[in-house]
Amino acid sequence: MKFHITKPLAEDRPAFQEDYYADTVIVPMGRPDTAAEMLRIAGEMVHPSKGLVIALVISLGDAEQTNRFSVQIQDVIEAFRKTDAGHQVEVVTEIAASVSRGILDVARERNADVILLGVQRSTQGSVKLGTIVENVIATAPCGVLIYRSAASPSFNRLVIPIDGTLPSVIAMQLGVSFALQHNFPLQQMSIQYDYHYDPEHEAAIKRYEDRLPRHMNLQKNIVVSRQPAREIVRELTADDLLLMGFAQKTDLERHIINDLSNQLLNLAPSPVILISQHEWHRGIRGAIEHRIARLNPQLTLVEQNEMIWSAEKSASANLDYVVMIVLSAALATLGLLTNSVAVIIGAMLVAPLMSPISSFSTGMATGILHLTRRASLTLFTGVTLALLISILMGVLLPIDTPTDEMLARGSPNLLDAAIALVSGWVAAYATARKGIPAALAGVAIAAALMPPISTIGLGLALRNFDLAFGANLLFLANIAFIIAAQYSTFLWMGMRPSKDREGESLNRSRAWWIVLFLTTLIVLLIFARLGSQAVDEAQIREQLQAEALQGATVVEYHVISSLPLSVQMIVQSDHQITPDEVEAAQKLINELYQQEVHLTVVARQVVRPLVADEAAILAILHDILPSAQITDLQVEHDNDVVARVALHDFRPPTRAKLEEAQRRISQVVNAAARLEVVYQRRYALGSGAAAAADGG
Repeated sequence: MKFHITKPLAEDRPAFQEDYYADTVIVPMGRPDTAAEMLRIAGEMVHPSKGLVIALVISLGDAEQTNRFSVQIQDVIEAFRKTDAGHQVEVVTEIAASVSRGILDVARERNADVILLGVQRSTQGSVKLGTIVENVIATAPCGVLIYRSAASPSFNRLVIPIDGTLPSVIAMQLGVSFALQHNFPLQQMSIQYDYHYDPEHEAAIKRYEDRLPRHMNLQKNIVVSRQPAREIVRELTADDLLLMGFAQKTDLERHIINDLSNQLLNLAPSPVILISQHEWHRGIRGAIEHRIARLNPQLTLVEQNEMIWSAEKSASANLDYVVMIVLSAALATLGLLTNSVAVIIGAMLVAPLMSPISSFSTGMATGILHLTRRASLTLFTGVTLALLISILMGVLLPIDTPTDEMLARGSPNLLDAAIALVSGWVAAYATARKGIPAALAGVAIAAALMPPISTIGLGLALRNFDLAFGANLLFLANIAFIIAAQYSTFLWMGMRPSKDREGESLNRSRAWWIVLFLTTLIVLLIFARLGSQAVDEAQIREQLQAEALQGATVVEYHVISSLPLSVQMIVQSDHQITPDEVEAAQKLINELYQQEVHLTVVARQVVRPLVADEAAILAILHDILPSAQITDLQVEHDNDVVARVALHDFRPPTRAKLEEAQRRISQVVNAAARLEVVYQRRYALGSGAAAAADGG
């Protein structure tokens, strides 16, 4: 974070320092009566020419109230724009689920350097930061400045307590900026009771001190009291500005609860500024860390608590959950039986399995063991109920063979694991980010879980245990990868076990992590084996096409059962697959598997439209052999034209007719033609048919 000087420096002052500037400062407009003062403080820090002050208005959904507030602060913003410094101001209205979430999202989207927050003066002996300030401080992606006003907003001296820590360096940087701008004296108060000596920090403080002109006397006091707050307050007047640095997150909690900052916020008669700054490593590493932090939508404490409360409610089964499980399982089973993708998608839309899975992952991320147990029981109940529904429907509505949709879920691979992983990320992110429709998360989870459960039940109903095992493997993989993805996403977004949940419950929750890790590892190993098997099957298909089924394509290759080994192939060709080709394929597969394999070949013949020559040849054959049924015609063009014909007739064609057909074909194709005929005799039963056959 950088700070600036908004007025030109005199010639006797040090050179203009760019590191005083902030490019973008966000000022949440909470109250119209304090808006002018907050904007003035922002103007003290933003770059005078290219800097931007964002006056942020957060809308929680009440459009009328937001509009009234925007109108009230408009005059204040216009007055700020007309100041001598000519600051650039942009009014931004953000619709958010909470004020703190709106501030944090805008800070990330606009790449802000500073968030300026205001707190009220002490009214009953203590300053209350409030939930909004605490949440922003804990998760801000940039520096945070907290301003506590006083009876008079003006000041003519700066007082900076120094304890040797990095926050002290940050406070000194801002203090020198203010002192140079307003030509105010600066008093440094070194707190010796709890001083942290660091050579790098001392050198940085000295560099900022050297930037002050000689005529600006830097006063230094040493405070050695065990109660430094009282000594500092004794030195303050109503016209002073007290600047203090603090470290964000855990250090701020220590400061505010029982440290120096808490006492000065309550006791100081003058305005108080608390300032923090993120420190990144230098070079490429620092740039990468900075970008990662900007892309990390950390959840505030309120949002985390809201997720836990929602998970507590969703972790228990109720009537709605049971009814939707029954309906979605029935719909998914019907979709699998009818091989209908549309019906299966409908089942995905209504499946309620997202709730217990998200609750389980939330419990793991936060260390709440009873939440994890309850969610796992609810998930088990839903899965068992869906399995029973699919088994019952498979028995009552039997089918002979599995459909393509069932077979697709009975042969899982690594791509299915990747789908489950991405589904888990989608579900977790949509659950944590309230602005994303929850339906997206439901679809992501349902798409990966309900169809495999129904396939398991149908496989058991059909006594196809290989299909049931494959679908069960897919289901376990989906569960493991979805939970792992959600858990990692929640950790990325800042959810951790809190201190009151650490200890025994956290140690027990590690057992869940071990089980999840082992399940994921086992599934990965099985999937790797299946992937290797898929590679082997692809090689077998290529070898079959090259050696046994020449001119044909193996469209599908399924291992139906392993004991005994049974293989089903779907072969596609533009000619009839002969028993000799099937026998050659059988021998080749037996050699490859080194055992006797039960092979089933389903042949699909490709029928193409006739070309001009083929149509003309077919017409000649029908004219010369009117009673024959032509079942196949193939025309090959090489040096000569070869016409191969397969026909059925009651009597074989005479040589004279075949020679006439060959002569007319040569005339049509305008080349020497050879006619090859495969004849199969037809038989007819009945006196009339027999007479016709004899007469033909």
